[in-house]
Amino acid sequence: MGDSEATVSPYGTVVTRRPGPAGRPPLRVFEVDRHGTPLTVAEWDDAGRLRRAKVRIPDGGWIGIEPGAAESPAWGRSDLLSRLEPDHPFRVVEPLTVFQSVDYGAVGFIPPLAEPERLPPGGGTAVLNFLASLLVDQKTPRVHYQGPYPTEQLFAALLESFRYDPAVASPLAQFMAADLSWIPAPHERLFGPAGLYVQLRDGVEKVVFGGRAYYRRRWQGVVRDEPRVVREDGERILCSLWVMDGPLEDHLIFDRRGEVLAAPPVPAVEGRRTPLSPRWRSALGELVAHSGAPLLRPSLLGVVERLGLEWGPVAGDLVEAAGERLAVSLSLPRLFRRRLEGEPKPEERVRMALEFVREVAKLLGPAVRRKAQAALVALPEAGQQAALELAAATSGEAASALEASLAPLIQALLSGSDLPS
Repeated sequence: MGDSEATVSPYGTVVTRRPGPAGRPPLRVFEVDRHGTPLTVAEWDDAGRLRRAKVRIPDGGWIGIEPGAAESPAWGRSDLLSRLEPDHPFRVVEPLTVFQSVDYGAVGFIPPLAEPERLPPGGGTAVLNFLASLLVDQKTPRVHYQGPYPTEQLFAALLESFRYDPAVASPLAQFMAADLSWIPAPHERLFGPAGLYVQLRDGVEKVVFGGRAYYRRRWQGVVRDEPRVVREDGERILCSLWVMDGPLEDHLIFDRRGEVLAAPPVPAVEGRRTPLSPRWRSALGELVAHSGAPLLRPSLLGVVERLGLEWGPVAGDLVEAAGERLAVSLSLPRLFRRRLEGEPKPEERVRMALEFVREVAKLLGPAVRRKAQAALVALPEAGQQAALELAAATSGEAASALEASLAPLIQALLSGSDLPS
């Protein structure tokens, strides 16, 4: 590559750059992990403008970036993201979505993305990490998100490739108010056998295996409340199922550089599928609506009513989604039953029952919210407006409805009923 130079990052990623135009930083053209797996390919013209780039995502596929290849009614000139043919330098299989065009030779902001749900898992994070890497190359200390969608989901994604100023007391609130600057801090990526993907920055921060993502719980001062976690145990890093404030089972064990030490066998979960009772459905619908989606409350209650919600023999995870059926692992009620039997204090038993119900709601919440949002979007404009007006009109009932739905379920759980055998 002529005058190209290669550097090695702390976890072994080899980054190749070529000289940029006069007075401009070097241009990142290639990245490969320490196992030799290509991670990023970028093509630049002589003026330092990006022609196209591609980034590898956790499932091993590629997302392509084409500057200026699209237009958006929201912000005009846009860059196109596409799924690429894996065994070809740059052949588009499927266009996916667009984001506001960026000057890749002098990145000045974090752009808004039109339809993040169209990207495969990890696709948005891979693109954000590419931008963060360019910002580091360009010695840009801080940038802002420039867009109309400062959501909690985007905030969590940005934490994987950026950091906020630690002096900020309420980073999420400040981000939602469009007033948070981000310090570029890209992660390194490592691909292993059998589809294993590891993200490293301050140690192992995220792992994807078997299509399931595990996250470190603390990201700066923010706690990610996830059912699959990356946790430390001395010098070992474990990927575990995490429920009711503790590990349920371990799936992978790493050293601190992200190399697999062991993969314990996944325990079998025996038992039959059992539908959740009306008491459970009522409480879960109100809890999911209460936890951050009040305007979707009528839609959420409708989704919970029609979905096939059940306890089931889910192995290796806590919840299983298949079409219109959601199954919660029988491991949860069994763990709750064991803990309840060992607790004599009445007030502690009530706390444990509430924690158990909230845990189930947290597990089902993301899938239920997605289905409720999809149902709302599918309505004609007049139907959407009517649904939002209904939510607003009944918002005053939400707190009392939540309390009224929880009370009979908690009473049943404390008496040992309303649990699968």
